[in-house]
Amino acid sequence: MSVLLKLKKRMPGSMFKRFFTFMTVTIIFCVMVATTSLMLFLFTFWKNDRLTRLSDDALSLSRSVFTIYEEHAGENIFTRDTDLLNAAFIAAAAHTDAEMTVLSADGRVIYCDEHANIGSGAANNSYVCPVHAGMQTDAAMLQQALERYPLAYTAQTHVNFREDEVFVAVAAVKTSDGAVHYVMALQDMSTAYLPYTAQFVRMFLRVALLGVFLAFIGALISSYRMVSPLKKMTAVTKQYAEGDFSERISAQDTYSELAEFADSFNSMAESLERMEQSRSNFVANTSHELKTPMTIISGFIDGILDGTIPPEQEEHYLKIVSEETKRLAGLVVAMLNISKIEAGKLELSLKQVNVTNLLFTVILGFEQAVEKKHISVQGLDTVPTVFVSADETLLSQILFNLIDNAVKFTPDNGTISVSLSQEAQNAVFSIRNTGKGIPEEDCALIFERFYKVDKSRGQDSRSFGLGLYIVKSIVDLHRGAIEVHSKENEYTEFTVRLPVKPETEEI
Repeated sequence: MSVLLKLKKRMPGSMFKRFFTFMTVTIIFCVMVATTSLMLFLFTFWKNDRLTRLSDDALSLSRSVFTIYEEHAGENIFTRDTDLLNAAFIAAAAHTDAEMTVLSADGRVIYCDEHANIGSGAANNSYVCPVHAGMQTDAAMLQQALERYPLAYTAQTHVNFREDEVFVAVAAVKTSDGAVHYVMALQDMSTAYLPYTAQFVRMFLRVALLGVFLAFIGALISSYRMVSPLKKMTAVTKQYAEGDFSERISAQDTYSELAEFADSFNSMAESLERMEQSRSNFVANTSHELKTPMTIISGFIDGILDGTIPPEQEEHYLKIVSEETKRLAGLVVAMLNISKIEAGKLELSLKQVNVTNLLFTVILGFEQAVEKKHISVQGLDTVPTVFVSADETLLSQILFNLIDNAVKFTPDNGTISVSLSQEAQNAVFSIRNTGKGIPEEDCALIFERFYKVDKSRGQDSRSFGLGLYIVKSIVDLHRGAIEVHSKENEYTEFTVRLPVKPETEEI
């Protein structure tokens, strides 16, 4: 049921499609936002630029009107066309595409650039522009222009004689006789925007399409580079499930996070490969170790039963059967201890143990083997009394296995050296024996299960290859450390460090 719930929670579609779609939509959205923002910026710039130019045009014409008015000494120049006024309007129209008009104090249009183009022979005695007859500007706009005098008032707004919004600039003209007129420059927004807009849109569309295309390709490559290692891992994982751990994931040409993931994945594969190899070796070695004594036991018993072994030799072979039975029982006990240790079910009964007394007791158990090989045991007369926090039974097994190895691999007339001391918060004891030593490449492997340095089984014919593995496991349970130093054809030394007091106690 839980598997079905997990399947229901899976995201639909492949990661590649989802990521690629997300990247594409994000890119298009960003392009649209950038386009909108840029167009708004440009339109604002164009608007401000257009209003500034209109303001300059209105102020320029207002100064011309003021000058002409003053030169005519109060004569109303707007009721009679003059060459100067016409020339001023024509000059203003020459460098601008805005519509220029002159307004009376009440906002009526009294003169414009179209009127100026009629010519100087046309009189205007009505004081009203014949082109804009009856048209009047909003008084509020004139008031704004008057308040800003001598500057011009600019705005994007409506005027009474235009249906759509326009850009407008109004500059007041104050003459020496107290008269007030206004010069207004206006321009339709479509005239101001459209030429720039069309050009901008064409240019931007080309650039945007190119950018979207390049981003599309980039998103495609990025998506592929991100998903490709994951697909490779999926395929390799299936091989691992079938027991083939030879394949590895390449961490090159990919993102750093995926490269780290690939490295971790490869490390996991190496660990699984070692575990599988260890498991295979474990099964093979266990089968061999169990098969050998069982074959011996079965063969000798069958020989006794069928009379192949004479009655006077039965006792000799029964002793061999007994020894093989004990060896088989020892292997079973060792395997059970390993299972308990690896399952975390082996509980420690910690107490303060006198290591010195325990060391003497264990060594006395090897007295006959030591005397038989004429081995010299050194260091016992100088060892101090040291206590450690340990499980006494398991500590005894550590000492037994280490001394058993030392006795087994020390040649006749060789030497075993024992030392015991206390360093800081640890008790340190070491066992050194002369002999062939351990090759450097084997030192890092001797604590593995069923590993034997003597692969020919010449000196180690009765060993299971589990002793040092159990020793290290017990030392680890006590939060201690064990290390080996060896020099071929000279010596081998094992050093064990165990805490003097348990970690729960205050030191």
